[in-house]
Amino acid sequence: MRVGVISPYELSRKGLCSLISSCSNCALVLELPSIPEDLDIPREAHPEVLLLQTGGCVSDLDGVSRLHKLLPKIKILLFVDKADEETEWQALRAGARGCISRSIDLNTLLKAFDFVGRGELWVSRRVAARAVEKLVQTESANSTTSNGLTRREWEVLALLATGSRNKEIASALSLSENTVKTHLGTIYRKINVDCRLAATLYYFEHGKSDGEFPLKSASPQAKRK
Repeated sequence: MRVGVISPYELSRKGLCSLISSCSNCALVLELPSIPEDLDIPREAHPEVLLLQTGGCVSDLDGVSRLHKLLPKIKILLFVDKADEETEWQALRAGARGCISRSIDLNTLLKAFDFVGRGELWVSRRVAARAVEKLVQTESANSTTSNGLTRREWEVLALLATGSRNKEIASALSLSENTVKTHLGTIYRKINVDCRLAATLYYFEHGKSDGEFPLKSASPQAKRK
């Protein structure tokens, strides 16, 4: 996994970079003391996950929002002193995928990278529930009878909603993983979501009303710590 680190604190930044570089499944591709004005720098480095340490200022979240809007493919994970509920919520609203605190260990950090890299949210259960509630309200206010998903796309979405990974979806439908990724990209665009959690929620909100592949026993689950 390609990882970038931005931190204004040199000792902290160097320590994080050293830890990340020592992990066999991570490649450190970016190290900066602050969010650069020239976004070609992170664009060219192309980290899958960007670990961004903040100083707790409002301007930090403004920077997160700017990064998310201009480089939406980079998944931002905030590194904060304390990942309380309000901090997590504000981070999500700014476009980050979640928060981690300084008290975590290396294994938890790597697990967070894995979750966020797959498009999941790394937040507490309460914040995940709050995000789902907001998404439900938005979907209910703007719902339509159909977003033009094909039968195959509904099959892919149904399997995603059970928690299946791309490899498992590919095996179940006799497809290649690349084909599954292509289907997911099309599905996300059609239903206007950008992560598996939101797609799962969409399935359970709209699958039955659209008459397509309702699941009998699964229920949406937010990824959590």
